[in-house]
This record gives sequence, C-alpha cells and structure tokens, in this order.
Amino acid sequence: MVTMLSMLREFLKDLRFGGRLLRRSPGFTFVAVMSLALGIGGATAVFSLVNAIVLRTLPVPDPQQLYKAQVERPGQDHGEILSAPTFVRLRDELASRGVAELFAIAGPAGMNLQIAGAATPTRGNVELVSGEYFSVLRQQPQAGRLFTAADNTTVGGHPIAVISDTYWKRRLNAAPDVVGRQLTINGSPFTIVGITRPRFFGTTVGLRAPDVWIPYSMQADVRYSQNVSNSGNSEPRKPWTPQADIEWLAVFARVPSSGAIKGVADAMTTVFQRDRAEVLPADATQDDRDAVRQRHVVLTGAATGVSTLRNSAQEPLFVLLTMVGVLLVIACGNVAGLLLSRAAGRQREIAIRLSIGAGRARLVRQLLAESLLLALAGGVFGIMFAVWARDALLALLVNVGTTPIDLNTGLDGRVLGFSLIVSALTGIACGVLPAYRATRVPVAESLKEQSRSAVGADGGRRGMVVGKALVAAQMAFCLLLLVVAGLFGRSLRALTQTDIGFDRDHVLAARLDVRGAGYTDEERLALYRRLIERLQALPGVRSVSLSANGPMNGSQRISSLSVEGVTPARDERLRTNEEIVTEHYFETVGLRLLDGRTFAPQDRVRGSRNTIINATMAKRYFPGQSAVGKRWSYEGTITKDSNVIVGVVEDARYTQVRTDPPTMIYSLVDANPDETLSDLEVRTNGAPGALAQTVREALAQTEPRLPIVEIVPLGDRLNRGVAEDRMVARLTTMFGALALLLSSLGLYGTVSYGISRRVAELGLRMALGADRSMVLRMVLREALTLVLLGVALGLPLAWIAGRSIRTLLYNVGAGDPASFVLGALVLLGVATLAAYLPAHRASRIEPMVALGR
Repeated sequence: MVTMLSMLREFLKDLRFGGRLLRRSPGFTFVAVMSLALGIGGATAVFSLVNAIVLRTLPVPDPQQLYKAQVERPGQDHGEILSAPTFVRLRDELASRGVAELFAIAGPAGMNLQIAGAATPTRGNVELVSGEYFSVLRQQPQAGRLFTAADNTTVGGHPIAVISDTYWKRRLNAAPDVVGRQLTINGSPFTIVGITRPRFFGTTVGLRAPDVWIPYSMQADVRYSQNVSNSGNSEPRKPWTPQADIEWLAVFARVPSSGAIKGVADAMTTVFQRDRAEVLPADATQDDRDAVRQRHVVLTGAATGVSTLRNSAQEPLFVLLTMVGVLLVIACGNVAGLLLSRAAGRQREIAIRLSIGAGRARLVRQLLAESLLLALAGGVFGIMFAVWARDALLALLVNVGTTPIDLNTGLDGRVLGFSLIVSALTGIACGVLPAYRATRVPVAESLKEQSRSAVGADGGRRGMVVGKALVAAQMAFCLLLLVVAGLFGRSLRALTQTDIGFDRDHVLAARLDVRGAGYTDEERLALYRRLIERLQALPGVRSVSLSANGPMNGSQRISSLSVEGVTPARDERLRTNEEIVTEHYFETVGLRLLDGRTFAPQDRVRGSRNTIINATMAKRYFPGQSAVGKRWSYEGTITKDSNVIVGVVEDARYTQVRTDPPTMIYSLVDANPDETLSDLEVRTNGAPGALAQTVREALAQTEPRLPIVEIVPLGDRLNRGVAEDRMVARLTTMFGALALLLSSLGLYGTVSYGISRRVAELGLRMALGADRSMVLRMVLREALTLVLLGVALGLPLAWIAGRSIRTLLYNVGAGDPASFVLGALVLLGVATLAAYLPAHRASRIEPMVALGR
C-alpha cells in the first residue's frame, strides 16, 4: 500500500512537471491536443449514438428479464406478431405455472388527439397495449393510475387512456387537473386515468415515445389498421380482438430466471401450436397441419428494447466507429511524430538527467506522463467536440423516416468511460515509441559540446527513420479512409440515380388520414371524387389519383394467391404485393402500359374482377406468353369468377430503392369500396414542391375534417429512403478529409524536421553546384517516396475494408477501380502540396549562411 501511494505521488509529480514543460511550448501543445481532440471527439460522438441505439437498456427495473416472443417458421423469417386470443391463452398458461409474466402491444400509430376544450385536434402517437403492460414493466404512475388486466377484457368497453409525461408537458402544459379529463382519439372519447413518470417511453427505442396508451380492446373504436397479418376466415372490418386469424400483437415476457427461458419457450410453443391447429379449416391438408407443428416460439432478449432504427442503422454505425478509430490511429501517428521531433531537441537535457543518476525507466515514465497529459487534454476538448458532432449526427438520422426520432444521446457513464479509456490508450500509444527512442541516447557523446552536432545528426537519422515509417503508415490508413469514402459516395450516387419506375420529378405526394377521420364506404368514394375534381382544376396540375399505400411510402400489403397455370412447389406459397388505386393512377405516377389496357369506365362497378399486374409478375408466372386474360384468386381454385388480368404496366420500386421491384397487382377502388385510400398523388407540369402549399390549401377548403399527415414531392420520399446511405457517405467523406488533413500535416512536419537537420548538407550541395530546382526535386522525391510506399501498403488494406462493407454498398464492387484511383490521386495531389511547401523553402537556403551554421 505504501509503495502504491509512493508511486502515485511520483506520477503526480511527473504530471505537474510535464504540464509545466507543455506550457512552455504552446504551439506544439495546441497542434498535438487538437489532433487528438478530433480523433477522440469523433470516436466519442459515434459511440454515443451506438450506445443510445444499440447498447443502452430500457429505463425500467431489471430490463435483463425482458424477452420478446417470436415464431420460427422453417425457411421463413421469424414472425413477430400474434393474435389477441393466442396472447390471452399464452398469458393465462404461463401465469398458472408462475414462470413468466406476459404483455402485448400493437405498433404505434399516428392518430388525431383532441383534449376537451381544444379548438382543433393535433397528431400524436398512440400505442395499443394489454392491461398487464405497465405492471410487467414495473411502472408506477406520476399521477392517477395505470392499466390493470381488468381494463382490457371487453371489446370496446374500456375507453380510458394513459398519457406520457412528455405529452402532458408539451401539449397540455402540465395541467394539474388533466386526470379525469376527456381526450378524443380519432373521433372516439376516452378518459385520461393517469400520467407516466418522466423518462418512460415503453419498449420501442429510437422513435418518438408514444403520447398516449390505450387498451388494445379499443382497436375498432380508434380504427387502428396497421401492422397486421390476415389469414383464414378473418374479417378485418370487424374488431380484431376476438379473431384468432388476425395477427397484430407483439408479445413480451418477463422471465425472472434465465434458466427458465427454454421451459417458457416450450410452454408457449405448445399453446401456440394447439391454438393454430384449432383455427385450421375443416378441409385443411396434412401439409397445413405439418406446417403448424413445425412452428416454434423462441424468446429473444429485449433488455435494450426493440427498434427498427437499430436494425437499419446498427451496421453503418459500427462501420463509422471503425473508420473514426482509423482516424484516431492517424492522429496518434501525427502526435508521435511531433513527440519524436521534440525528443530530438531534448537529447542533451535527457543525457544530463541520465548522467546524474536518473534511470531510463524513470525518464520513460516522465515522457509518458507528458503524452498522457496531451491525450487527456485532447479527451476534454474531444468531448466538447463530441457534443456538437453527436447532435449533427442525430440531425442526419432524423431524416430516416416520417416519424420523429427521439434518442437519449446524453453522455452517461458508459460514454464518458469510453472517452476516458480511449484517451488513456491514445496517450500511451502516442508516447511509448518516442519515450523509448528519446532515452536511448549515448550519454558521454551527448555531453560533449563539440560533438553535439554529430550526435544530433546521428540521433536525427534514427529519429527520421521512425518518423518516415510513421508517415508511410499514416498515408496507408488515409488511403483506406479515402477509398471507403469513395465507395460509399459512389454507392449513394448509384442509389439516387436508380430508375425507380415512378416519375420522381413531377409528382407531389400527400399522406391523408382518411381512416382516422371515420368516413363510411359510401362517404369515402364520394370523398375521392371530390378531391380529384378539386385538385384537377388547379393550375399546373395534369392528373390526380389516390392509392392505398402510395409510392415510396414504406407501407405495403402482401397476400397469398393462386395463379392460373402455376403449380407451386410443396412448401411454396405464392405471394404478391397489392395496391388499390383510382382510375388514372398509372398516368399520374408515370407508369407506362406494356400490354393490354389500363382501367376503363366499365371497371368502375362494385365487384369488378378486372386487375392489372406489373412486368415482374408477368415474367414470373407467364414467361414467354401474354398475361392478359389470365386469372388469379385468393382462394385455392381458379374459376370463371376469379380475378382477371386486363393489363401489364412497367415495374416500380414500391417501398425501397435497394430491393428489386416486387410482383404487384393493382385493383380499382370502385370495385373494392371497403378499401381505404390514404395516399394522394398529384402530377404537375413543373416542380412539384411549388404546388405543395396550393394543394394543402385546396384540401383544407374542400375537406376541413380530413387530417393531412404530410405533403412532399415524390423525390423527397426517395431521398428519405436513402437517408442512412447519405449519412454514411457524408460522414465517411468528412473522416476521409480529416485523415487527409492530419496525414498531410504529418508529412509536412516530417519533411520540415528533416530539412532542419540537414541545413548544412543542403548548403554544401548548393555550394558544390546543385541548383535550387535540383534541391527541390530531391526533397520532393524523398517525400513522395514515402507517400507511394503508403499507397502500396494502403491499397490492400482498402480492398479488405471494401470487402467487409460490401453488403452496405449498392451496385458498387468492393474493388471499384474509380474509388481506388480517385483516392490515390487525391492523396498524391494533397501530399505533393504538403511536401512542396518545405521543399520550396529548402531550395531557398543561402549556401554561405547554411555553411556558417
């Protein structure tokens, strides 16, 4: 213990002495600290997002006990939603065994919220949950009460709501009398019974926390209609809660003992299989029954919550964290080069200290203390930089979708600990080699005044070898970052230039909450006609249409079907995307007719079976023949009353730019009046954004009760779909530019230091006849040799990096020649400029002055 305290006191003395020395060299200290601050700050900023999106656990008691139930289907993705009756049976079975507690939620949905006394409704996020939701998450109310199991037993019988602390403060001004007041949700009255505590946001990470929670038994009352899978004899128009064929609830479990996970999953599997077997139709085949027995419930950890943002952004964030780590390595090389130069000027001081008894280990510790001080100062400034950079990163992420992103990116203990560890490791990495080199001086020769130049030259040559090696390594890592930036930049360019099928330049898209407004079937058809007629009359509008999902809106509907002449394999299910549209949809969005005809007036009758498919579906199911006249059906048998194909239109990328066009069937809304169309498309003569406000005003005048969720040019939807790719491309470009700056500074410093050690030599060369251009070429040649060596080392590193990120690239190979050539040329160009400045100065040396030194 005494030894430890003594060592600590000695180390503190070293820190104080190092601090005094660094204050005497403000220029050196500033450059070193800022170099490290960029690297440490960038790493901390990216890690803060990784922490918020990937690592941070939910702010609830014992989050490690939470698991999400998923259904394994052989050969298919895991199913993440179950029916309400299945959830109730699972909950009751596990409760009777006393091994787990369950709750269920439906995906958050935007709805119209209007507090009693407010003039107009506002949009807010509403989440439908089971009565056990708050108790399983171990939550207590801030005011009022929360739900219990008794609050979710009767369909439509529990018009109560719990509001979030954020909504209470943001929208209701923290009114103390809010409990007991009426809140109208999509036209249905609810009574507020409680307020959650601050910081509680549920189980979904990244998206804005729900503003309101209501029992899922109220699904029909608020017309909730998303995140659903229908099958069998389901009736989506009726309340979903009692229907076993409608799956729409995500189920979570709290399992106190980790050893009980397998037993809980097996018990849930037994109940699930029994439940699904009971709802099979009487004529179900043996394959259908085998398929039920092949499904198993698995439990996956949910301590960090669930997040679509995590699923999409996790890999790019770790790529960025790796790149900023490479940037930090370059910064370390820069500072190490500065420390080597500084050590060369302190050889006599170090020799004196060694001669009077100081041990080499003691001096190494002293020099390491100085580098640690630099790193810790860089860490402090890096954290300040990270706060700004983190907010900038978050601003880029906000454009990922229409729903606001709400992340707690605060500098918690994990982030600060990460920054401290990185700073400490950086200090050691920067200081070890210079400290070792500085203490390996010949003491006797260094103390002889007449031999100082000779020794200095020898030490300088040794230092120059190490310095040049550091420069070559910096160039190699810099090229790696430049090539990766080029790959992501070219990938983004390919994405934004991809032909999506739709006319992105002349279409204005509006998202309307038709379902939330509560129109009947007849009212909806009349509404569609009114909107089309009103907007069609606006100047600059060529055509108007409506659709159920809308182009590039992220939503889709997929159904199983049978196709005339197509026999699926034993375990294959034919599936296709569907879209319900108005008559002039294809003209409006810019999809050309390839075969047959488009919708005609005779198709505008209830029950019409005429449909249109896209080219992908025609090629897949009717290769080498015309699809016009072929039939398809939702049922297993094709008859003369089945749906008939009357036309084929060109393909379009409906939901994502990266994925190939799916098979698509288009049906006319007049033939399916129970369908709700929520997406409005307006084809314009000029730039669509110029008409956005005009369209908004026309909609408000024509239909004041109809909520408008958004109005944007279709190109903006496309840009939103590639927001993550744009974020990665911008950040990698920024990291590449910083790496180029640091590497160039390192090269400049090394060349300048080398010239300062060779003034006499250069003067002698010029005195013996070398002209200024020869000296300039000689210095440039030596410098560019280091750069070329770095390029040679960096090319294979860049190829390996390209291979590791190839899944994030679009239509760009890991060895894309343009990215490699451009990266190498940029590095050579900037490095040449960095080397030219000190080389030019060397060529201006006066021989007589140099020889006099």
